[in-house]
Amino acid sequence: MGSSSWSKGRLYLIRKRLDIRLPFPYARVLECCLTSRQRFSSRFHPPRLRLVPALLLVMVCAAPLQFEGQAGAGTQACGGNSTVDALGEKPAASARAFLAQLQAAVQSNNKEEIAGMISYPVLVLSSGKRTHIQKKQAFLADYGLIFTDPVRDAILHQTAQCLFGNSTGAMIGNGEVWFREEAPDQWKIITINESASAP
Repeated sequence: MGSSSWSKGRLYLIRKRLDIRLPFPYARVLECCLTSRQRFSSRFHPPRLRLVPALLLVMVCAAPLQFEGQAGAGTQACGGNSTVDALGEKPAASARAFLAQLQAAVQSNNKEEIAGMISYPVLVLSSGKRTHIQKKQAFLADYGLIFTDPVRDAILHQTAQCLFGNSTGAMIGNGEVWFREEAPDQWKIITINESASAP
């Protein structure tokens, strides 16, 4: 009687101090977690326990705001234009990796590699004319007429941070080159616009 009375009375106090609103039998779980009565001495401060979930809640709520702030800062640095970051973290990273690969190929004038980075048929805009290059061999034959100096300059001067992006894909320069993700982590050039930079 004495032991049982002590347990019930003690657990009642525990429930009251921790604000536990469970049926009494469930409160016995607490009894199994107690090693001694010292756990509930005067040094025990329930408000500290309640502070932990409150801090966790603040951290969870603040994370999206922090990411949104970083994205906003990146947009402002790019003149307010949308960047590939709007597509998501993973697509943005793979788009920037594709840009770096394309820049390296253009820098070394690696025609074969560039031809392999194109989705055929590719749309080519030049002097107001629209042409669809159907095959890799046709692109290589007219490479000098398609990858002109303005196109090459736009590619080489495009920064990864300000790489434009929307639902269509990613855009280099003023629209000299458009490329999109046709499969996971597989980007291909879909449009080459030689006259995009024309005055």
